[in-house]
Amino acid sequence: MVTARLAVAFDSHTVLPVLRRVRCGAGVDVVTVRMVTGQIPEDFARVAERLAHTFGVRQVKAVPGPRPDVVLLHLYRGDPLAKVVRPLPVPAVPEFTALPVGRQEDGEVYPLRLFGTQVLVVGATGAGKGSVIWSIVRSLAAGVTSGLVQVWGLDPKGGMELGIGAPMFARFACKDYAAMCELVEEAASVARERAGKLRGRTRQHTPTVDEPLIVLVIDELANLTAYLTDRQLKDRIKAALSILLSQGRAVGVHVVAAIQDPRKEVLPFRDLFPTRIGLRLTEPAQVDLVLGDGMRDRGALCDRIPKSLPGVGFVVLDGDPTPMRVRFSYLTDDEIRDMAQTYGRLRVIDGEILDGAA
Repeated sequence: MVTARLAVAFDSHTVLPVLRRVRCGAGVDVVTVRMVTGQIPEDFARVAERLAHTFGVRQVKAVPGPRPDVVLLHLYRGDPLAKVVRPLPVPAVPEFTALPVGRQEDGEVYPLRLFGTQVLVVGATGAGKGSVIWSIVRSLAAGVTSGLVQVWGLDPKGGMELGIGAPMFARFACKDYAAMCELVEEAASVARERAGKLRGRTRQHTPTVDEPLIVLVIDELANLTAYLTDRQLKDRIKAALSILLSQGRAVGVHVVAAIQDPRKEVLPFRDLFPTRIGLRLTEPAQVDLVLGDGMRDRGALCDRIPKSLPGVGFVVLDGDPTPMRVRFSYLTDDEIRDMAQTYGRLRVIDGEILDGAA
């Protein structure tokens, strides 16, 4: 405690935090510590790396305890996320408050909440953004078949990422930026229309076949909000996205967007995503930029994720100070094709209605 600078000098005495309890698990030890008066869990979070070196463990995460004067130190010895996570079973009926998308550090399935939120995925090239997207789409697959869910896809890179599973999308645009703009505006229009119907009746839309849950999946959002050279189209897309992000989550119109560059000028409405997923990032400063102030001190070491672990990242929920380390499931190209063939119902691509589509 002294070398980690967690001892406090008071009245010519050195006051130390008190070890209260140790619980040993298969890959993690949980140490309960009573803090010195005046200390807060963030004091321990700021020196988590020092504590990890002191105890010889992979990582230390400081979590607020059950009482205000207690902090829980999670000491992770091995890495349960070192192995690739295979595709998880498709739920017969999607549970929108707990979509199975990967594994968390304790080995349990990580349940991602979609109801009432928008999801931002940020990661460097090769960090595994596709794993996040396809894990989410797979967890919704049965709902796509039943009509309870519609997934709309935007792939500004010409379909390189999302095109292989295009049949999963009720709407899909990958070449024509005007069609992409119209698709985003259509989603915003649906959100406004539903808001008018639900006003004064309920605060959360309930998906039905007539009014399904709509999930707008955007790969490389910066191509639409920052790099697009047509200023008029770019302004229209930004205006529609602002409406979607601020109003859509309560009316069943959700956005799952992936991006590489997290700078404010590239993504001006970053704060409108309550759920943020940070995969491997290139700089320590980017972690707090993506996940929120202080998240790196709390254990979200996105800049330390090795290139050999694509799909590993930290999930931060709005209002929850503790980042969760997760590895999202990996689907091969063939597995994506099989999923699309089994569950897909593609109807419109780049604004054109397909022959024989419903």
